[in-house]
Amino acid sequence: DIGFRREGLIQVANMDRAVVIPLYETLMREVARVPGVESVGASIVKIAGDQTLNTNVRVPGNPQPMVIGFYSANPEFFRTAGLRLLAGRTLSGQFANDNAFTPYLDDEARLAAARQIQGRGINVVVNEAAVRRMGLGNPSAALGRQISLNAFGEEVGLVPATIVGIVADTRFHSLREPVEPSIFYDSGIYSDMLIRYSSSNPEAVRRAVGDVWRRVVETIPYEGEFTDARLADLYAGDAARGRTFAAFTLLAVVIACLGLFGLAAFTAERRTKEIGIRKVFGARSRDIVRLLAWQFSKPVIIANLIAWPAAWWVMRNWLNTFDERIDLGPTPFVLAGLLALAIALGTVSGHALRVSRTNPINALRYE
Repeated sequence: DIGFRREGLIQVANMDRAVVIPLYETLMREVARVPGVESVGASIVKIAGDQTLNTNVRVPGNPQPMVIGFYSANPEFFRTAGLRLLAGRTLSGQFANDNAFTPYLDDEARLAAARQIQGRGINVVVNEAAVRRMGLGNPSAALGRQISLNAFGEEVGLVPATIVGIVADTRFHSLREPVEPSIFYDSGIYSDMLIRYSSSNPEAVRRAVGDVWRRVVETIPYEGEFTDARLADLYAGDAARGRTFAAFTLLAVVIACLGLFGLAAFTAERRTKEIGIRKVFGARSRDIVRLLAWQFSKPVIIANLIAWPAAWWVMRNWLNTFDERIDLGPTPFVLAGLLALAIALGTVSGHALRVSRTNPINALRYE
């Protein structure tokens, strides 16, 4: 569970370019009109990227500052991304303190606006990991708590922030990385536009969004990608490694079956007279098949007992590269052993059955 709905999302970069910032409202309004688009949000969060932003946070009662992720997001981002709200509310344009806008290019005006915001404070939304990191208990207990954070730099100082909402933990980056404690606020500056679509032709939606971008923003290239494709790229190496292992596994099974088939033919020929004598003394066909099957099952069982510890050690080391992982219990190894045994029995059963049905006269007539 990565904490948000990754299917049906398009992520568009370059929103933080100076040319694009004055066109935010126009651009997102026009994109929302594209057929198939359900909602449009914006944030500094780069899904499947490696960029992390953070700030110093102080919690009343704790003298030590802590570093927590700090991301700007507009009110529509939470619904568009599909973040689960656990307590309170998300950011909204209806509340003045949800707005932490400062002028982007005018340093003097920006400083004056930042000091004004510091005087009144801001509202923020945090995730579960941030609640745990700040020691605020459960989401309900954290709701309404006030913290102080460095939102505008040392020149302005710490800004009081009230927690108005708690969302579920999200994994915007690789599953190999731990969940990042995050605080969301709305600075009015975003790096990426997030588009939720519902269409049987996603590529047509992506192209239509690109047409809108090129019409509104003429000088900046359009970079729109499907979020699920970006996330899949994070694990392209694992997928390639899996395909390689599968190919070599298939090759190993084929080679093993050829060896078993040859060994079964040799054994059946060598023990023809023995089998004939057993049948003369009353052995049934299924007794003969059971005898030969058990003979070939023993090396397969021994091989599994040797392979299991090695496989467990290798797979444990690989799984440990992920922040969350499955428990490596005995079930996969037992199933793999049963499958190997079934393949071995399937390989030799034909020979065993043919030999068991041979008339003993043909084997003993010269004795």
